[in-house]
Amino acid sequence: MKILVLGGSGFVGKNTLAELNKQNIKIISPVREKDYDLLDIKSLTNLLVKQKFDAIINLAAKVGSLNYVTQIAANIFDVNMRMLLNIYKAIQETNSKAILLNPIANCSYPGNIEFYREEDFWEGKVHQSVYAYGNTRRMITVLSDCYRMQYGMRSINLIVPNMYGLFDSVDPNKAHALNALVGKFVKAKKEKLDKVEVWGSGIAIREWLYAKDFGKIIIEIIKNPSSLGYDEPFNVGQNFGLSIRELVEIIMKKVGYNGLVNWNREMPDGALRKVMDDTRFRKVFPNFQFTKFEIGLEETVKYYESIFPY
Repeated sequence: MKILVLGGSGFVGKNTLAELNKQNIKIISPVREKDYDLLDIKSLTNLLVKQKFDAIINLAAKVGSLNYVTQIAANIFDVNMRMLLNIYKAIQETNSKAILLNPIANCSYPGNIEFYREEDFWEGKVHQSVYAYGNTRRMITVLSDCYRMQYGMRSINLIVPNMYGLFDSVDPNKAHALNALVGKFVKAKKEKLDKVEVWGSGIAIREWLYAKDFGKIIIEIIKNPSSLGYDEPFNVGQNFGLSIRELVEIIMKKVGYNGLVNWNREMPDGALRKVMDDTRFRKVFPNFQFTKFEIGLEETVKYYESIFPY
């Protein structure tokens, strides 16, 4: 098998590549600045003409904190949509038979619902706090349907919760939420700070996916791409969420930080509850074992401790 990984230098990309490299799979993960640019369709087309791939894993995205994606909303929408349009068009123009795998962030669900079922995906607007990014993720399903109808192109779309784990940014404005918190508390302990600021009120509830588990699921798909259940978007869900306050308490214990928490309520909470139904996922992956949250969190803490100072 030959697999192309787009966005392999990012947080999810690095974790996915770490899992793929354990398998007997030929992986191509070009460095954007050197080999290709997803904003330039010609460079992507050239890449697909030179080599034939069995699957393309699309992990490329411009994303960050709620604050980040709101401050530069137009840029977030523009860049992400241009990349998506170029990816689909380049695959079509080169007559590639590769299956395209897309993770879709669950912020694409309606902002007014609290329990995420696939059948409710279009039952409302994306939450205002992630309006630009969330709507680009929704468009992945539209592009998939349109290119399937006209060209027979196959996409597999996985709707994923907030991810955490190794290799993320140390910039709190760009890191994924849980990683940003771990980074803050590790830094606070190392620098003996008596207080840590956490954005929002802490009441929002989120579901968390260890990034390595996502890589393992991708492996299962590319090894058995004809399995039933892949042709409709499905949640990578666990039916379990934690409030940010609960999460902060757990992180503080793991890190061993005993200082105070300053809740900055001027920063947005986002949607109040994001918990994903796992019914469809369990039909597709009845035996998949997710990493226990305590173990994934412990590994994430060790990672940030190992790269300090930052």
